[in-house]
Amino acid sequence: MSIEFKTVSYTYSANTPFEFAALKDVDLNLRKNKITAIIGATGSGKSTLVQHLNALILPTSGELVVDEFEIKAGAKVSNLKNLRKKVGLVFQFPEYQLFEETNLKDVAFGPKNFGINEVEALDKAMQALKVVGLSKDYEKKSPLDLSGGQKRRVAIAGILAMDPDVLVLDEPTAGLDPQGAIKMMELFGNLNKDYGKTVLIVTHDMEHVYNYCDDVVVMKNGAVHLQCSVDDFFGNSSILNELNILPPYVIRVKDKLQENGFKLDKFKDFDDLCNQIIKEIK
Repeated sequence: MSIEFKTVSYTYSANTPFEFAALKDVDLNLRKNKITAIIGATGSGKSTLVQHLNALILPTSGELVVDEFEIKAGAKVSNLKNLRKKVGLVFQFPEYQLFEETNLKDVAFGPKNFGINEVEALDKAMQALKVVGLSKDYEKKSPLDLSGGQKRRVAIAGILAMDPDVLVLDEPTAGLDPQGAIKMMELFGNLNKDYGKTVLIVTHDMEHVYNYCDDVVVMKNGAVHLQCSVDDFFGNSSILNELNILPPYVIRVKDKLQENGFKLDKFKDFDDLCNQIIKEIK
């Protein structure tokens, strides 16, 4: 599924004293079947950008194309229901998506809303809850009784149950413990590699960007400041310094080693770096 922004701008509270331009002439092509990180400072336009993808908000000017769907300023989106089936969005605050009396019913709501019978919808809900690491014990619990991290898992399960082609996640690991965050990122990686899903992740976690993503889009003051591959992004220390970004741990170790005379080739993970160090020491 192709995604293209064409000179998209968005203004909150237009023509009022509280007018704020959140997006400014955004031109952007997102690669199909890749995991793309959307990063940037708070207020840079990240969340506003991704909310356009299933027409939760419409451009003030410009347009975007999501596969066969066109989302234009001032125009009603045709087949909106089908668009929202193809593009699943998990909000930064999961409470916005949870409203049923039990977690199972909450996760089953989406499939039922798209015409799937109740038995099949409940089966999809049970499978989705299992995928995000919640056992059958959680099926009959109320979303109100869950921790923040558990609510996030249920919200993600609710989107997975609809089997979207594009999965959009706004700070998906917030509130999760480190091990839970790793498992969640591994899940997104599997959905991308095994099922060909396009995954967009709004995040501040550079470790996750480095370890799991293919591409990076940097937002700054409502505009696209930079778009490149993860390798190019973390391979250029001047970019990281300019954006005041603390590199992942393995990059910091590599930089220290090079400062002390080590000659290192390109590498992807810590094991690869260790092997290079051992080779050079010998």
